[in-house]
Amino acid sequence: MQKIIGFVRAAVMGLPVLILASAAYPQSDPPTTEELAAQISVLKQDYERRIAMLEAQLASLEAESRSTDRTDPPGVRTSMPARDNSFNPAIGVVLDAMVSEYSEEQSGIPGFQLGHEGERPDEGLTLGHSEITLSSNIDDKFFGNLTLGLGVHAGEPVELELEEAYIQTLPGAGLPDGLRVKAGRALWTFGYLNELHAHSDDFTDRPLPYRAYLDGAYNDDGLEVSLVLPGELYGEIGGGIFRGDDTPFRGSRSGREAWSAFARLGGDIGHNSAWRIGGYILDGEARNRSGAAHAHGDDGHGHGEEEHEHEEEEHAHEEDEHEHEEDEHGHEEHEHEEEEHAHGDFAEFLSDGAFTGDSRLYGIDFRYTWAPTGNARDRELILQGEYFWRDESGDYMLQEEHEECTDPSDPSTCEVHLDDITESLSGDSEGWYAQAVYKFLPQWRIGARYARLSSPDDADLDDDPYTLSTMVDWTNSEFGRIRLQYNRESFNGEDDDQIMLQYIMSIGAHGAHSF
Repeated sequence: MQKIIGFVRAAVMGLPVLILASAAYPQSDPPTTEELAAQISVLKQDYERRIAMLEAQLASLEAESRSTDRTDPPGVRTSMPARDNSFNPAIGVVLDAMVSEYSEEQSGIPGFQLGHEGERPDEGLTLGHSEITLSSNIDDKFFGNLTLGLGVHAGEPVELELEEAYIQTLPGAGLPDGLRVKAGRALWTFGYLNELHAHSDDFTDRPLPYRAYLDGAYNDDGLEVSLVLPGELYGEIGGGIFRGDDTPFRGSRSGREAWSAFARLGGDIGHNSAWRIGGYILDGEARNRSGAAHAHGDDGHGHGEEEHEHEEEEHAHEEDEHEHEEDEHGHEEHEHEEEEHAHGDFAEFLSDGAFTGDSRLYGIDFRYTWAPTGNARDRELILQGEYFWRDESGDYMLQEEHEECTDPSDPSTCEVHLDDITESLSGDSEGWYAQAVYKFLPQWRIGARYARLSSPDDADLDDDPYTLSTMVDWTNSEFGRIRLQYNRESFNGEDDDQIMLQYIMSIGAHGAHSF
């Protein structure tokens, strides 16, 4: 090995001497341009041949060295045997927690179904959404990833979610250049944020369109194919087919009831800025899609009134017979009014009803980055925005309670029955957000975001929901970040002031930051 290194060193040091020596003896007939080019080509081929021979010898010596290390004489053991760790996956853990304070006790987005990930975080000290990730190249053709999410919601057991479990082809899989196939469960390509885990976001919570339309993110079971196009600009097209069991769908019967298509284009502007724009479609069938209230039996916004009404009914049953008859008569009139109101209050259907029908979501995203000093580690400005339009048509069903008594004077003869009320409604709506994040020091960033939803026309609401957010965060290293954020959320004329202090800490391996 030392002889090879010495030979290379002598060649490198001796080459300038030979060139100077040849220059010291002028030639009688200077060579032409073609002759010089030919000589350079010959020298280049010769050196490439010699370098290839040296690389082959070096590889042979390294292989012999590894073989010698693995065949120590029996009985001789100076250290623990070296093991091949090529099959060991990279393991990473993300710890995410926060403390939150709100000015309003309850919150919701009228006219939209919300799951647990779409609701605001629990108030007070809470563990957010921690993750455990295992990833590795399976061989020279496939890459594999497994991500388990640990969700904590007040008053409920810890929720273990299989967030991602997929394989993905590598460049050596034998596919055409730029073609990639991903299969399993993943955060699929739709907009900018959907492919990212929530702890990678620039803000503590996801913007309104992601909360209302995707319950945070779309990670159904399926298969996706994408192709990076050749050219100076970055271009990518692709699409996928999915089971259709995740929001905004659910209730898949055939196991292939949703599909997507997308196209992206991007490039650099000079040496210190870059841009990207994309368009997306996500289409599928929904069967009895409902929010957190129907999925878990508690929605945290709206049940207070129902419980209060139920308490009033129980109190009425404890009164004397005469008062009970009057209350019963008044209660029947109240139920009749509620039934008429339910048929006219379509916002309740759109928020709390179970939806069955066609759902299609369109999206456009834009992102621009600029490093004023040419180094994004020192300073960086990020401008980002997304626009969504949802086209839905189908039936929303609500269940209403009514009481029937065989003997109105005897409460024990009363039974509660559930009636299904169905309305054919259109959930067409749109939403968007725009944000700016500026890194003014290597460890400090500030940001602002505005998000808005246009409620469905059938909801007949006077005000559209919106959120204004500001944040400042401190990043000690790529493994740890602390963030303070303030939100002003306005839903149907009510303002909710929110303050959240969050930490995000990574242990072990973690994915590279995307553009």
